[in-house]
Amino acid sequence: MLRDVVSAEGGTGALAAVPGYTVAGKTGTAAKPVPGGYSTSKYVASFVGVVPAKRPRLVVLVSIDEPRTAIWGGVVAAPAFSRIAQYGLQQLEVAPDALTHR
Repeated sequence: MLRDVVSAEGGTGALAAVPGYTVAGKTGTAAKPVPGGYSTSKYVASFVGVVPAKRPRLVVLVSIDEPRTAIWGGVVAAPAFSRIAQYGLQQLEVAPDALTHR
């Protein structure tokens, strides 16, 4: 199920894909609390993922407080996850587990 967030057609975390690896993850978008409720203009965007999905070697949480370009975790946090995970996998010398990726 969490793999579909990244790999399925229309998945909200498609930008978290890591070439050669299966990724499982979850996007998040939350309105920030304000007195009496929640903000309609201030958000926290996030993506948390594990890679490789079948036998995780790396878990990364990216949280963006009050993003400027967009509010959705799949748009602003997922690409950062992808770059961080690629670097981490390279440093840990984790072999690819997928022939293709989204």
